Amino acid sequence: MLRLENIRAGYGNTEILHGVSLVAEERVTTAIVGGSGSGKSTALKVIMGFLKPWAGKLFIAGEDVTRISESEFERHRTKMGLVFQDSALFDSLTVAENVGFFPYYHEKKPWRQVMKLVQEMLELLDLPGVEDKYPSELSGGMRRRVALGRTLIYKPKILLYDEPTTGLDPTMIGHVDDIIREMNEKFQVTSILVSHDLESVLDVADRVFLVHEGVALDVGKPSNLLTSDEPEVQHFTKSWREHVEMYRRLMHPDLYDAGKAVEGGRV
Repeated sequence: MLRLENIRAGYGNTEILHGVSLVAEERVTTAIVGGSGSGKSTALKVIMGFLKPWAGKLFIAGEDVTRISESEFERHRTKMGLVFQDSALFDSLTVAENVGFFPYYHEKKPWRQVMKLVQEMLELLDLPGVEDKYPSELSGGMRRRVALGRTLIYKPKILLYDEPTTGLDPTMIGHVDDIIREMNEKFQVTSILVSHDLESVLDVADRVFLVHEGVALDVGKPSNLLTSDEPEVQHFTKSWREHVEMYRRLMHPDLYDAGKAVEGGRV
């Protein structure tokens, strides 16, 4: 569905991506993880066509879109929906006006027709009866669903999530993870999750790429983040692995001590 081949890109004279290759397969959730400044956000901008790569190729639905014009790329951009970490709703617009923004302002559809689409979308997202509310009147989870509705109303084939769990408490993170899975099941989309939240990645992703110093490493299934021998993966997940190990010690102290005794040759 979407593929990057040896993408080099950056800003000004500074190269951020040094030959990134990754693939997001159809109807699965692919996570792009990495530390701050690793290049994962730059990769997202390349995918959305907001940043032209210096070299390499970008394929969307099998078509090379690397060198096409902005007006041509706009046609491909409608196949993709970007969900921002803070929902990015228009505070002065109602829920209906937010969700119906694209078909009304961009496609110039009559409001009566748009309103029908909005109501259908809100029903699918389990948000009936909130059309006239404003974002400030909604819970955090409801705002995330409204943001998804605004994106899903133009039926994208690819959904991109930019750090969707940043700044959320554990309960809300679990709710967002549920939404991501639900969107895949209901709308059969290809999902790309850009995140540094490893627990969330473990929960929802099918495949993981680690962007490290401008290069992408194919980690494979999410559980490999805990077991990989790759130095880059171990460095990125070091504190997380220590956290898991500490949890095991707290939950199973007898088994842990027995294991250490065997390793030390004391039994």
